Amino acid sequence: MVLRACKRRTKNFTLTEERDYSTIGLYQCATSEASTSTSFGPPFFTLLELPVPLLHDILSRLPLLDILKCRCICKTFIKLLKDPYFSRIHLSNAPTLRTNLILQKNIGTRRIFETFTFDLNESTVSSCRSSFDCEKNLNNTRPSIRNGLPELSKVNSEFSFRANGLTLIGSCNGLLCFYCARPLRPFYMICNPILGERLKLPQLANPSALYTYENSSSFFGYCASTKRYKVVSFMWLIFTDNLHFEYSKEMVAYVHTLGWGSWRRVDNPTCPRKNSLDPLLTDTLHWINDTEKPSEIIGSFDLEREKFGFISPPVHFNSQYVSKLPWLNVSVLRGCLCIFYMYEDSLFDVWVMGEYGVRESWTKEFSIDMKFYCRLRVEDLYRPVKLFGNGDLWFISSLNSLVCFCPRKRTFKELRSIKPWKFELTAHDLSFVSLKDVVGKKYREVQNFRIRRRELMFDL
Repeated sequence: MVLRACKRRTKNFTLTEERDYSTIGLYQCATSEASTSTSFGPPFFTLLELPVPLLHDILSRLPLLDILKCRCICKTFIKLLKDPYFSRIHLSNAPTLRTNLILQKNIGTRRIFETFTFDLNESTVSSCRSSFDCEKNLNNTRPSIRNGLPELSKVNSEFSFRANGLTLIGSCNGLLCFYCARPLRPFYMICNPILGERLKLPQLANPSALYTYENSSSFFGYCASTKRYKVVSFMWLIFTDNLHFEYSKEMVAYVHTLGWGSWRRVDNPTCPRKNSLDPLLTDTLHWINDTEKPSEIIGSFDLEREKFGFISPPVHFNSQYVSKLPWLNVSVLRGCLCIFYMYEDSLFDVWVMGEYGVRESWTKEFSIDMKFYCRLRVEDLYRPVKLFGNGDLWFISSLNSLVCFCPRKRTFKELRSIKPWKFELTAHDLSFVSLKDVVGKKYREVQNFRIRRRELMFDL
C-alpha cells in the first residue's frame, strides 16, 4: 500500500510491515489534506480516512514510545488515543507482541522502578531490546554488558519513575497498586505511569488507644463482569490493654472499589502467606494460605460477590506430603490455575487445574531437577517472574541474572544480567487505561505526576 502526502512532503513512502508505521509516516498522513487521484500516479488517501477501528488496531501495535509520540502529532490523534476503546484493544494486542518487566530497586526508603520491553516476535526471546536501542546504535553507544549478557539498567530501560516510601503491591491491566506504611496514616495509591495519573485511596482504618492495625497482605484485581477494579487488604487487628494486661490479634479484611467512597469489611477472611502471588482468573483472586490444612491451602476471593473461598489442591496433597514442601505458590498457565512448589529441596513441580474447581482435573505439567542446572538454587524458583502460555518459565537466579527455562526442550537460557542491588522483578502490562475512566464521577480526585523531560522520568 502506497500513501502519498501532499501538503508537507511530496515524496512517496511505503508501509510494508507493522514496525514500519513510524511516527514520521503517521505525521505525513495526518497532515495531508488531499484525497484525490491524479494522472501522475496511483490514487492516494489520507491515513485519517481509514475506519477508526482499523486506526486503533494499527496504533495499538506500535511500540510504547511511538504511541506517545503520536499524541504530539495533532488533536485528532490525541482524541483517538484517549478513546477508551483504544485502551481496551491495546491491552488485548500488546501482550501477544511483547512483554514488559518492572525492575524495582530498593535503596533505603527510595524506590526506583525501571521498565523493560521484551519483543516476543523476535526469533529468540534473548534478542529483546528497548525502544532506545535504535537511538544508541545511531550514536554508536556501546550497550551495557555484564558477565557476557546485556544488562537490565536505566540506560536501556523504556522509562523509569520513583515512588519513595511506597511498596509495589501488584499490577493489573497497566495500573500499579502501591502501599505506604506510614505509622499513623497508611494509604494505598493507584497509578498509571504511562499517562502520568495517580489516585490516592481513602484511609483504610483509624487506630485508637486500644486498637492498632498492622498490614499483612494486599491484592489488586479487576472484575470483568462489573468492570470494576478492587483492592483487597488483609490486616492484623491488634488489641492491647496495658491496664488489664490483655492482648489479642485477629485477621480482618477490607475491600475498596475504585471510584467508591470507602472501604468495606468482609467476613471470614483467610490468612495469606507473605509474598504469595495473586493471579486473577475468572474474576477471582488466588493465593496461598498460611495454614496446615491441605484443603484450605489455596485461598480465593470472588471479586464480584466479595466472598472468600478455597480451591481444592491435587489429590496427593495430604498433611504428610505438604509437610515436605518448603514453599508453595500459585499462578495461571494457558488460562488455567496452576501451582508450583519445591519437593524435598530437589524437584520443582508444576501442576495445572484443567477444569476450574474440579479437584480431579489436576495434572502435572512438568518438573525440574535441581541438580540439572548447576546455578539453580531452591530459593530462585519461589517467586518466578513470569510463566508464559507455552510453558516457558522466567526467574531470577542466585547470580543475579534473568533465566528462561523451556520445558519442551528441557533447557535453561540466561537472558539478562542484573546489578547486585536489593531488587524485585515483576511482570507488568503497559496500557493506556485512564484512571479518570475507571473512577467515573470522581475523576477530579485523579492527580497528575510531575513529569521530567529526560527518559520519561515520573516522580511520585
